[in-house]
Amino acid sequence: MTRFAFAAPAALIAVVAASPVLGDMPVLGDMAVSIPFTAEIAGKPFSCSETFPGLGSTGAAVQAVDFRLFVSEAALVRADGSLQPIALDEDGQWQQGSLALLDFEDGSGGCANGTVGTNTTLRGTVPEGDYTGLALTIGVPFAQNHGDPTVSAVPLNTTAMFWNWQGGYKFLRIDLVPTALAGQTAEAGAGDGKAKGWFLHLGSTLCDAASKTEAPKACANENRMAVRLDGFDPARNTVVIDPGPVLAEADLTVNAPETSPGCMSFPKDADCLTVMGKLGLPYMDRPAGPQQLVSMR
Repeated sequence: MTRFAFAAPAALIAVVAASPVLGDMPVLGDMAVSIPFTAEIAGKPFSCSETFPGLGSTGAAVQAVDFRLFVSEAALVRADGSLQPIALDEDGQWQQGSLALLDFEDGSGGCANGTVGTNTTLRGTVPEGDYTGLALTIGVPFAQNHGDPTVSAVPLNTTAMFWNWQGGYKFLRIDLVPTALAGQTAEAGAGDGKAKGWFLHLGSTLCDAASKTEAPKACANENRMAVRLDGFDPARNTVVIDPGPVLAEADLTVNAPETSPGCMSFPKDADCLTVMGKLGLPYMDRPAGPQQLVSMR
């Protein structure tokens, strides 16, 4: 029987599986591992039909209409701090190579631009051993980030997560629609500056290419989020994705003039000033802070 457990007193995640024995030396093999994820908005479970109050600097009420992200380079952390990559199962829909798409929307309610299918778990194998945590990247590796989604293998054939060849994919897509603030509807009128939608899209920017339809040689801002959760045990813990803390200082009822709605990672967007650092990424002249998007429970 395969199991994960914290081994006292070293607090290691012990990965144990039945295996043949040669003399006194067990023959170690691979074992299945499943990493559960959950999506929340300010601590409340994500739903396409719910309204989430008290968001951002003005306490706005919002409806979340999309919630998807790419995860790559998932690994368990060994006792010595080194990483053991998780060999993801290739399921023909959500996982391919070291890349997976997590999709929490189900196309219902306000998520009309989504899909019925959802995926909330990473599935794969690791060698038997002692592990002390989880590491992963939110983002698509550069070598895979700038192709044609119409001919790409899953999950990179998801066009709703694509900008263009030059910019690549949206690593993270959380779309919010403000509904009310202090009893007033927060819909935009002509030139009133109020936001019809406030979108958090993370992706690479300032990518050096001749045009939007050509792959770049490099991107000045890669914007891939490195995440490490020490003490994570797949048998006991869940990875929580919650933009609430990231948006705590952002006013979700307005949009900076002449910019995309919300924060889409592009430079010189006032809506990103209080956001990118909380994703653990530098922005303009502001340094990166501790990432506040991903935690564990």
